[in-house]
Amino acid sequence: MISTSRISSSAVARVLFCSFVLAAFSAATAQQSVAALFTLTDDNSVAQFDTATQSNNFNWFVDGNDILAQQAFWYRTGSAGPEFSLNTLPIAVQGTTDANFDGNPDTLFVRYNGAGFRAETRYTLDGGAPGSGTSDMGEQIAITNLLDSPLDFHFFQYADFDLSAADSAFFTNANAVDQIGSGLRLSETVVTPVPSHREIAFFPVTLNKLNDGVPTTLSDTTAAGAGDVTWAYQWDVLIPPSSSFLLSKDKSIRLVPEPAAGALLSFAGGVLLARYRKRRSA
Repeated sequence: MISTSRISSSAVARVLFCSFVLAAFSAATAQQSVAALFTLTDDNSVAQFDTATQSNNFNWFVDGNDILAQQAFWYRTGSAGPEFSLNTLPIAVQGTTDANFDGNPDTLFVRYNGAGFRAETRYTLDGGAPGSGTSDMGEQIAITNLLDSPLDFHFFQYADFDLSAADSAFFTNANAVDQIGSGLRLSETVVTPVPSHREIAFFPVTLNKLNDGVPTTLSDTTAAGAGDVTWAYQWDVLIPPSSSFLLSKDKSIRLVPEPAAGALLSFAGGVLLARYRKRRSA
């Protein structure tokens, strides 16, 4: 179990200040906190959210290509009992901001009120140049224990990306995953902290586990494919009283050479090198 240390009063103040600023800006946006559907836009990318359902982040268009079916969060308090999707909690405030002042909302902040805790999520979309096939999504999550005793908390992230009909996915290390398909590579890195467990499986194995009404521990399966693959992370933490558990993650999508194209480039390079050596020896 990951043990979190009590964060300093200045760190708490910074987190609360950022939350206050985001909430204040969101009140001025066209998408008010009473709405459930939100759209983020930046350069070549559009991300869509439904905070009222398990769909959560259900679309991510990059140059018009939708690569995402679902990315959402589940939680459990204590070792017994089922997990619950984060959307089942009451939402205190939610809204978008235009962080780079280009006229389009690119950041979404949501605050959920739980029994003895508060969960806050922030998503920031950073698109690439049109036609580049690149995009980035930053995520910061804060779980704050509002109790006078430690909180045994279990947090899950589930991701179902669809780059092609026959994707492959694999964990490159304990806190990073790659998914490849149709000339695209989707990568996620957990900046901090390292997950307690992880799992790659074919849809809907992991999703069923999270919704089956019994406690879940991910299997630590590190690779699967080719097919409709999904992946998930799990954090088991003991949050001290009046302290926060902070998560920082980053997702990126980019073009990669198709295997056939890569082989062709390698072959062409070998032919040119052979010709160069022949001319040098003549």
